[in-house]
Amino acid sequence: MIYFDNAATSRYKPKEVIKAVEYEIKHAANPGRSGHDAALSAARRISDTRDSLIEYFNAPHHNAVFTKNCTEALNLAFNILSQGHVIITANEHNSVLRPLFRLADENIITVSVVNPASDGYINPIEIENKIRKNTVMIVVNHVSNVTGTETDLFNVGKIADKHGIVFTVDAAQSAGHVAIDVDKLKIDMLAAPAHKGLYGVQGCGFLIFNENLTVPPVILGGTGTMSDSLIQPSTPPEAQEAGTLNTPAISGLNAGIKWTKKHFNEINALEKKLTEEFIYGLKNIKNIKLYSTVESKGVVSFNVKGIDSATVADALNERGFAVRSGLHCSPLIHKYLSSNGAVRVSFAYGNTVKQVHKLLRAIEKLM
Repeated sequence: MIYFDNAATSRYKPKEVIKAVEYEIKHAANPGRSGHDAALSAARRISDTRDSLIEYFNAPHHNAVFTKNCTEALNLAFNILSQGHVIITANEHNSVLRPLFRLADENIITVSVVNPASDGYINPIEIENKIRKNTVMIVVNHVSNVTGTETDLFNVGKIADKHGIVFTVDAAQSAGHVAIDVDKLKIDMLAAPAHKGLYGVQGCGFLIFNENLTVPPVILGGTGTMSDSLIQPSTPPEAQEAGTLNTPAISGLNAGIKWTKKHFNEINALEKKLTEEFIYGLKNIKNIKLYSTVESKGVVSFNVKGIDSATVADALNERGFAVRSGLHCSPLIHKYLSSNGAVRVSFAYGNTVKQVHKLLRAIEKLM
């Protein structure tokens, strides 16, 4: 199987990540729950990972808390909303759409959607034009998991900062692929998973949020602190991290961050090359409808005219290629593109130009 579904989860895992996960399994202990050496050692590794996140994303005035995935991190971020108006884009994933539209259905908030321009990119001015007196949050998908287009965080962040609006970024598809400076970009809350561009394993996500924000927990329970109180602690990270953490995945994330930082230029040069090769090849095949450009951040979506995307993906699977079809949990961008679904190919470290050429030949044969 040639794996081109890295936007769902990266298949390649650095040996450093595997080693870190295996260590936690072999030396299992519950961080923050006991006073013996093994538990204290596990707690230190959790703390080290937290520090790595703050350093990697340059978020010195932020807290970092762990969740089971990016979706939970975003739900946690939206837990600060009790009223007001929220601006999002058509690029958003259901991990943003569903919690926000549920709040809208309950008349807690109102939501405005900004569509991309004709070139597929979100114009920050269009976001600013949607701002109302009661706008409390701007939420943007940094890199679309359908088209691979990148949102201009710098200018959106400036707009949010100018108007005193909380700026929330879904970095599920960009963390590790694109450099993110939380402080410079004026990001108040950043959510991402461990298992995609940071080359960690599934079962771990995180939310980095401005220390001036009060983020109510979505899960209540034991924290290993203030055990005599029947009330959830209010101080991060304990307030947001009830229950036993996924220590193996968190340690794997720490190793993944360090590995990604070391190989960042190499990874991104490879992804750029693979994207260019694939798009160039697709443009030379008849009856292909392309939704991505060469500027895509390792994600390319297309359709074969007249054939359902699931049929194409199944045929490629039979020929040994792992791709994804359908709406990719992002219905608004597909509606904007007048698409009922698409075939998505996504690249990461471990893929090669030779594999791309094999896929292109397979697509040509399918035609």
